[in-house]
Amino acid sequence: MHYFYFMPFLLVYSAVYCSAASPSLSWENDHLKKKVGHAVKSVRFIFPFSNKTTKTVSIESIEASCGCTQAKPPVLPWLIEAGTQQELEVFVNVQGKTGIFTKSLTVVSSLGNNELTTTVEIDNPVLREMSPAERERNLFQSKKNRQAIFTGECGTCHAEPTKNKYGPSLYEAACGICHEASHRASMVPDLKSKIKSESAAYWRQWITHGKEGGIMPAFAASENGPLSGSQISTLVHFLAKPEPETKKRKGVVRSFGTPRSGIKK
Repeated sequence: MHYFYFMPFLLVYSAVYCSAASPSLSWENDHLKKKVGHAVKSVRFIFPFSNKTTKTVSIESIEASCGCTQAKPPVLPWLIEAGTQQELEVFVNVQGKTGIFTKSLTVVSSLGNNELTTTVEIDNPVLREMSPAERERNLFQSKKNRQAIFTGECGTCHAEPTKNKYGPSLYEAACGICHEASHRASMVPDLKSKIKSESAAYWRQWITHGKEGGIMPAFAASENGPLSGSQISTLVHFLAKPEPETKKRKGVVRSFGTPRSGIKK
């Protein structure tokens, strides 16, 4: 009977004792988030932490969830004196990435393990609005060299997003970024009225070769553009008006039930 009265005291004592016996490094925040532009190649995070115990703590290793995430401790093992504060520097490689992604690290110390998390949100280069200064600078470069739009910083918006894209998604990445921009230059036409109203030959000519002496670049890889022949074909198919079902060819009528020229009944 006395045993049951004593049980609550044992449970409380055990909880307090285990908590005191299992101290850990104190992290100001174990999950950091940042939003960055599409041209950023690396994102730097700083994780402040402190050793609130009465003994020196040794950080033995820091393990990342993948190779794009790298912690930069001053040295390993990293000795954290009692009562001191420190900062752990972490870099995440975001070159060529878009959207939101999360990476984690495990800090292994003499007190146990701590899990840290980083989240990066990268601007979509197709949806991001350019500043007036960026727009003016890019227009100036295009007038000097229309293919310059696919190189350097401009290429992050006009070339990289077209990789592995076809049809409608390729139109959004390669064409819509300029022709559907709300603040496009006056000489850049709105293509919405032309979609499905011009021939395949019309679209193939413009996409492949652009306009010599103007600002419309040539998109074909054979002319230092970013698009392969198959990509251009899917883009032309998306943009061109449908061909009529019945099409005549040198005396041959391609219509069901109609005999070909020269075939006797």
